[in-house]
Amino acid sequence: MNVQLAGSHVNGDAVAPSVYDYVIIGSGFGGSVSAWRLTEKGYSVLVIERGKRWSAESFPKTNWNVFDYLWMPALRCFGPQGLNFFKDIWLLNGSGVGGGSLIYASTHRIPPRRFFRAGEWAGLADWEAELMPHYHTANRMLGTADNPCLWPADHTLKAIADDLGQGHTFETTGVGIYFGERGVTVQDPYFDGDGPTRSGCLHCGGCMVGCRHNAKNTLDKNYLYLAEKYGAEVLPERNVRNIRPLYGAQADGARYEVAYEKITDWTRKGRGRARARNVIVSAGVVGTVELLLKCRDEDKTLPRLSPMLGEHVRSNSEALMGVTARDQHNFAEGVAISSHFWADEVTSVEPCRYPPGSGFMRTLIWPLEGYGDEGTTFVGRLWASLRHLFHRPGDFLHTRLLPRWAERDTVLLIMQTVENKMAFRRGRTLTVGGRKGILTARDPEDPIPACVDAGSDVVKRFAEKVDGVPWVGLNDLLGIPNTAHILGGCAIGADEHTGVVDVQQQVFNYPGLYVADGSVVPTNLGVNPSLTIAAMTERAMSAIPPKSAAPVVEALPYPHSVTIDGKYVGEPQTNGNGNGQGTAERLKRLSPLLLLLLPLLPVLLVFFAFVRSSRKGR
Repeated sequence: MNVQLAGSHVNGDAVAPSVYDYVIIGSGFGGSVSAWRLTEKGYSVLVIERGKRWSAESFPKTNWNVFDYLWMPALRCFGPQGLNFFKDIWLLNGSGVGGGSLIYASTHRIPPRRFFRAGEWAGLADWEAELMPHYHTANRMLGTADNPCLWPADHTLKAIADDLGQGHTFETTGVGIYFGERGVTVQDPYFDGDGPTRSGCLHCGGCMVGCRHNAKNTLDKNYLYLAEKYGAEVLPERNVRNIRPLYGAQADGARYEVAYEKITDWTRKGRGRARARNVIVSAGVVGTVELLLKCRDEDKTLPRLSPMLGEHVRSNSEALMGVTARDQHNFAEGVAISSHFWADEVTSVEPCRYPPGSGFMRTLIWPLEGYGDEGTTFVGRLWASLRHLFHRPGDFLHTRLLPRWAERDTVLLIMQTVENKMAFRRGRTLTVGGRKGILTARDPEDPIPACVDAGSDVVKRFAEKVDGVPWVGLNDLLGIPNTAHILGGCAIGADEHTGVVDVQQQVFNYPGLYVADGSVVPTNLGVNPSLTIAAMTERAMSAIPPKSAAPVVEALPYPHSVTIDGKYVGEPQTNGNGNGQGTAERLKRLSPLLLLLLPLLPVLLVFFAFVRSSRKGR
C-alpha cells in the first residue's frame, strides 16, 4: 500500500503531536473510513471513541450478560449495544472501537434509485454517478460477499414473496463476512497480507451479539485497523463534551479544541483536551446531533450552526417485528441476515436471528394484537392484548418465557422508502435523570408511524407458515415507532438555511469542521444504511488532497457576530459608539424588572403627590 506517514519520530518511536491534523469523534462507519483515508494521505489523526475496545475473545457469549452487552453508562453497562427510549421513538445504536459494526448484521445493500434522486438533495450533485464508484470501494474494503447458504427462515420468506407475486425480488444478502473454510484461520485475505488474520464463518447466528469467531469484517479489521497500523491514534472510553473554535492565528496552527472525559471513571471523571486543525464529527446520529446542539445552544461555542440542526431526523421508516414458533425449530443457524425481498415497491423485508441462548431482546416484545381498527388508540391496543392473553396464554408463554427462544424465533426487519420524519431537540429528560439530553418532536405533517401495515401482513403470513406467534415490540403497544437505523439531523444543503453541511460534508460557517455519519443521509433508504454511510464518507474524503499537496491551513477568521468571549450576538456591532444599540440591550435586560414594578406605579404616583403637597403646605 502507498501510504504517506505523518508525525515525527525519535529513535524510531512515534511521538504524539501537540496538534493533530484531524480529530475524529466516533469510530463507526463515518469515523473509521475517515481515519484510514486521512492517514493514508499523510495526515496525523486522533480518533476519540466513547466505547470500549472489543475482540473476538471479549464479546459476551450471550446477550443476557447485560454488563458486557448493553451500553447504559448510568448503570455501569459499557457493552456495544445501545438501547434508547425516547418519547417518540425507541432506537438501537452501537458503541465501541468500530462503532455499530461490532453488533450490526454486516448487511450491505445499495439503495434503490429513488434515494439518489430524493428532493432533499436533488440538484446539488449527480449523486448516483458520484457515489456509485465509492459504493464499490466500500464493498471491497468491507469484504462484501454473497451469503452462500439459505436456512429455514429464508425458505419461508421466499414462499411469502412468491405468494405476494414478489418472488423475483428475493435475493441472498451481500454481507461483510469471511466465508472461508469453517473455523480455519488464514492470513489476511483482503489487503495483500496487510490486514489481520481471519477465520471462516461458522454460521452460528452470533453477528448481532459480537462475532466470537473472527469471521465478521468489523471496522476494526479493515478501515480502522489499517489507520492504526499506519499511525492513527485511537482513544477509547472518552466521551466528547465540547468543540471550541480557536479564532485567529494560533502558535501551533490549531483551529479547534475538543474537550473530553473518561466515561468509564466512577465519580470524578478524568478530563482532557485535544487541539486540531480540523474536526470530523462521526458520533452517530444521536451522538452527533446532541453534541452539536449542546455546542450551539448551551455552551455557545458553535453559535452559528444552522437552524436546520436536528431537523428531518428519520427512522428509515422501520419496524422490528417477528415470529416465535410454537414447535421446535432451529432458526438460529446462519449469518444474522441471510436474505431479503421487496414486499411491495417501497417495503423491504429481512429475516434476522440471534444465536442460541441470546434471548434478551424478548424482554422488549409482546404478542401481536391490537392492530387494525381496534389498534388506533393505546386503550384499544391494550384491551385487545389483554383479551388475547386471556384466550391464548400459551402465546404469551412462547414469546416471553418458554426456553430456546432464539432457536424458535425470527426477527423480521421491515424498512421502507416512504417519507416520514421527526426532530431532535435538547432539553431536560427523565431518561437521563433530569439532566439535559436529546428530546424528540413528532413532525405534524409526516409523523413516523408505529405500525407498518405491509410488514404486519408479512409477519402474520410467516406465523401461519411456521405455526408461530407473531409479535411486536412493547413500543408498538404504546404507539411509538422503533428503528435500528436512525438517520438525518445534519442535512446536506445548498446553504445554512437548507442544511447543516455542504456537499463535501463540511459544516456551514465553520471551515475544517465536518460531519460523517448517518446524520447526513438525506432520506429513508429502505435498506440497511451502513454501506451508504461508508460510500458517502469515501466521497467526502476523496475531496481532501494528500497532505503533501494540501494548501496551507488558514486560521479561523474571527466572525463579527461572535463577541470576544465566544457568545453569539446575531448581528454585527454598529460603527461609532453604539450607544443606541447598547441602551436597547440594557432595556431588554431590565424589562423583567420593569414589568414587576409596573403594578406599583399608581402607588408611587400617589406617594409622590402626597410628598409634594406636604412640602407646599409648609
